[in-house]
Amino acid sequence: MEFYEAVKKRRTVRKFQPTPVEEEKVIRILEAGLKAPSNAHLKYWEFILLRDPGKRRESIVKGLKARDLKDKEEIKRFIEPLGEETLKEVYRRALPLQLTMMLEAPELLIVCYKMKPLSEVKTYFELNPLASVWMCIENIMLAMAAEGLYGCTYTAYDTDGLKKHLGIPDGYEVASVIPFGYPREKQTNRKSETLEDSLHIDRW
Repeated sequence: MEFYEAVKKRRTVRKFQPTPVEEEKVIRILEAGLKAPSNAHLKYWEFILLRDPGKRRESIVKGLKARDLKDKEEIKRFIEPLGEETLKEVYRRALPLQLTMMLEAPELLIVCYKMKPLSEVKTYFELNPLASVWMCIENIMLAMAAEGLYGCTYTAYDTDGLKKHLGIPDGYEVASVIPFGYPREKQTNRKSETLEDSLHIDRW
């Protein structure tokens, strides 16, 4: 797929077909991630594919403590502090599927990166490892789109339990948990972003 077509087709998907993902596609996607830019060429990125159903359920339910939030009042209480209506709408759609998407997706990818604890970070420069791993994740998401695959980047509030269940060593953090596979539903066009609304020349 031509690059700009992949950018245009990329979507966030939380409902998947049970169809397995071909191994060669998984390898190409992860190799694309490794080709992303990184701070000082230090690619301290590690990938975990959670394929064993029992291990996945234990890690996600007990370690990550993920759950599907179904109660409308509980959802309302959760999203009320978010303020922005667009963000609230995203969470209204996402919260009821948080656990289901991770248990039902054909593949579940954990992307880890090496960085000092946030409590020790004093400058924006020290956040470069975090910025770098998200460039890696962006490559992965675009490569998925090029392969006809889609997923969702789930960023947890607390990953200590997940790290313990998966044996992730000290000094490494979980950047994102990414369920992915072939989408269950036909993908509709996204809201079109307008460059003119965001572009500034010489000053804001």
